[in-house]
Amino acid sequence: MSAANLVVGVLLLVLALALVIPGGMATAGKLPGNSFFGLRVPEVRKDKATWDQAHKVAGPLWIFSGVALAFAAAFAFMASGWMWLVPVLFFVAAVVGFSVAGNFGARAAALVDAARADQENQPANDPAPAPRVNLDALREAAGRADESR
Repeated sequence: MSAANLVVGVLLLVLALALVIPGGMATAGKLPGNSFFGLRVPEVRKDKATWDQAHKVAGPLWIFSGVALAFAAAFAFMASGWMWLVPVLFFVAAVVGFSVAGNFGARAAALVDAARADQENQPANDPAPAPRVNLDALREAAGRADESR
């Protein structure tokens, strides 16, 4: 094992842990609001419920990305020559998973925020207004129907 293998492998393992631990906390709904790790869109930071919901969506994909980085690290420790393609492919999969997690989490936050806005704009217990019916026209139509029999 060369020094490059060791450095790249350890770096990938640290990155894997940096994704798996917060990903597990986010999936469980235990990731506290912070400014270091998490989704950084305005909808997510509005309240704790939106934060938790968005991170519950993103968390499993962060775990996937961390596991992909762990596999990249495992192959990086023994890679040489063309074998370096395997850690690179796992790294690309981790980056794609991480970006998809951010996208899904931001969309979930936007949907939760839109649903709350719709709920706040609707009257609480007022039923929808009854349709207006022209009773005179209805009586005339009923009278004509009776006359035609």
